[in-house]
Amino acid sequence: MEFIENLRCPITKNELILIGSEEFEKLSIPAEFKSFGELTHGLIDNSNQYFYPILNDIIILHEQFAIYTGINTDGRHSLSFDKKRVFDYYNEVNYIVKDSFKIYADSGNWVDYREVSSHYMKNSFSKASRFYPSKGKYLLDIASGPIGFPEYIALSDGYEYRICVDISINALVEAKANLENAGQKGIFICADIMNIPFRDNVCDVVLCQHTLYHIPKKEQKTAVNEMYRVAKNNSKIVIIYCWFYNSWMMNLSLNFVQIYRVVRHYAGKLYVRFFNTSPKLYFFAHSSKWFKKSFIFSKDIEFYSWRSTNKFFMDIFIHDWLGGKWILNKIGRFEDKHSKFMSTFGEYAAIVITKKV
Repeated sequence: MEFIENLRCPITKNELILIGSEEFEKLSIPAEFKSFGELTHGLIDNSNQYFYPILNDIIILHEQFAIYTGINTDGRHSLSFDKKRVFDYYNEVNYIVKDSFKIYADSGNWVDYREVSSHYMKNSFSKASRFYPSKGKYLLDIASGPIGFPEYIALSDGYEYRICVDISINALVEAKANLENAGQKGIFICADIMNIPFRDNVCDVVLCQHTLYHIPKKEQKTAVNEMYRVAKNNSKIVIIYCWFYNSWMMNLSLNFVQIYRVVRHYAGKLYVRFFNTSPKLYFFAHSSKWFKKSFIFSKDIEFYSWRSTNKFFMDIFIHDWLGGKWILNKIGRFEDKHSKFMSTFGEYAAIVITKKV
């Protein structure tokens, strides 16, 4: 199978070996797994401690799904409270069909699907490709989700393989279907952004969209370092990031709405710790200054505008009767002309890291 030689065990960091069902008898694999008709292959680390199933061409390399086959103590750790929130949320979220593609059912909370904003939104969806080469072999889409927009699918045009990594098996099933419908080749791996099960220096591009700010505050640095580690020398890492309360454009334009959002955000953090509710999505936004001082490669980080507005701004100000298309056209042009300024003044930035030799 393509790319397996570039994988490693996320727990032991050892080499992984592809095995077929005829070798399962040698391992302590639970009987219910052997009865799955789809389970004909799997990966075992070379110390024979952890088995990772491959189901319907999706490689399950998240340590929470590993099957311990060793004889000593299982070395895995349980998920932290906030990591479990994100893990449970994305493994329970529903999907809907839009324009023949499966997307997250809650995407309407963050994406303005109205015709008045359609061109502006679609332009932002395709913007990440401006910041990395147009051709290559492996484009790693870390925390890919279902890849439910045509503009998102087009981000890997020119690449031989799009490696979709996500903590949700369901999301990878939908991503596989969406890419196959678009005629693109994909490699699908269930894994953790903070412990990417790849060898060093294997990806031509690393793309991470709208995920890093859902990683616990103190662990976002680990996630960025992991993306940097698996990228090839002289390659690009592109992270689409939300500044939230660090965006002065949104603070000034939304005013009391923004204050309400911030208060609700912090109240929600307390609420989920005291009440047993359905999974809620964790969120924390660092400032641009944090990125410029937190890494040994900080000098190689640049910021560009991805989109300066959010859904709340568009719900309030963007309407046909207010000249909404004209307003967004002007904002889009200003973002392109003053991309570096708008990258930190507006809501969303493309954080571009060049991995130098």
